[in-house]
Amino acid sequence: MAVFTQLTESDVTNLLREFSLGSFVSLTPIASGIENTNYFLTTECGKWVLTVFERLKPEELPFYLELCEHLAKKGCRVARPQKTRTGKLFTYIHGKPVSIADCIPGQEITTVTESQARSMGRLLAQMHLAVRDFPLFQKNLRGLDWWIQTAPQVRPFLNKTQCALLDEELTHQTALVKTDAFKALTVGACHCDLFKNNALSEGIGTDNAHVSGVFDFYFAGCSPTLFDLAVTMNDWCIDPQTGRFIPHLAQCFIQEYNAVNPLGENEKALWRDCLRAAALRFWLSRLFDFYLPRKAALLKPHDPTHFERVLIDRKTCALPWPKNRSDHL
Repeated sequence: MAVFTQLTESDVTNLLREFSLGSFVSLTPIASGIENTNYFLTTECGKWVLTVFERLKPEELPFYLELCEHLAKKGCRVARPQKTRTGKLFTYIHGKPVSIADCIPGQEITTVTESQARSMGRLLAQMHLAVRDFPLFQKNLRGLDWWIQTAPQVRPFLNKTQCALLDEELTHQTALVKTDAFKALTVGACHCDLFKNNALSEGIGTDNAHVSGVFDFYFAGCSPTLFDLAVTMNDWCIDPQTGRFIPHLAQCFIQEYNAVNPLGENEKALWRDCLRAAALRFWLSRLFDFYLPRKAALLKPHDPTHFERVLIDRKTCALPWPKNRSDHL
C-alpha cells in the first residue's frame, strides 16, 4: 500500500460529499504494500481506509469490491466497502478510481501464535465456503499466464542456478494445470494474497488472540481454493528466516481449516504442487518489483530471495496435513 497519488485535505473533503460518512477530520498515508495508494481516513463518523487504484481498471473493480461486500454479508470478517450516496462501490479522484472501506479493528500481526493460526484457518475456510454462490468471475491475474509473461523480464537478473530453478518450476506448473486432477480441484473467488500483513488481530499477547479481519483483496481472482490455502500458509506458518514450516503452527492452521471446509484425497495429492505454485508466484512478483520497480513515495520492495528459499524447501519438505480422529486414538 505505497503512496503513488498524493491527496490533500481539500481533495478528500470534496470526495466525502459523495458519501454519508461525515466530515473530514484527518488523513494519514499507509506505507506498506506495493500496488495501490492507501490512506487512513478519519471522519466524524469513524475511521476508514481510502484506496486509490493505480493499476486496476474501472471495469475490473466490481469483482473485487462486490467480493468484499458478499463476504461481509456472509458473516466473514473482511473490510467492507462503503457505497456512495448513489449506491456505487467506487468513484473517482484525480481521474483514478477510489473506494472507502471499513477500518478493521486490531493490531498488526508480527509473530503468529497458535491461536491466531487456528483463527485464520477457520476464517479462510469460511471465506472459501462463502464464495460458492458468488456470481462474478475474474481470473487470477497473477496466475500461470502472468508467470510465463514475467519470467523473461526477470531472467536477466538471475544466475544460472536460479534460471534453472525458474525454468523447471514453470515447466512443472504448466504441465500440472493440464491434468484431470488439477481440473477437479474446487475453484472459487480467492484472496490470493492473504499474508499476515493483510490481516489484523485482537487479543495479542493473550491465549485468545484471534484474527479480527482481513483486507486488501485487490489481487483476488478465481483459482483453486487449495492454492489460496497454500499462499496463506506459506506466509503464516513459517520461520521467516528460513521459509520452512513451523510444524505446530502449520498443523494448527490446516487442522482448523479442515474442520470447517474438509480437504479430500485429491487435495492431498496436489498439496505440494500448490505450495510450490504459491512460492513461485511470489518469487516472481518480488523479483519484478525489486528489479523493475515503479516510483512511489514510501515504497519498499520485498527481498525476492525469501520466496526462492520457500520454493526450494517446498519441493522436498515434510508437509502438514489434517489428522483424522483415528490418528489421536
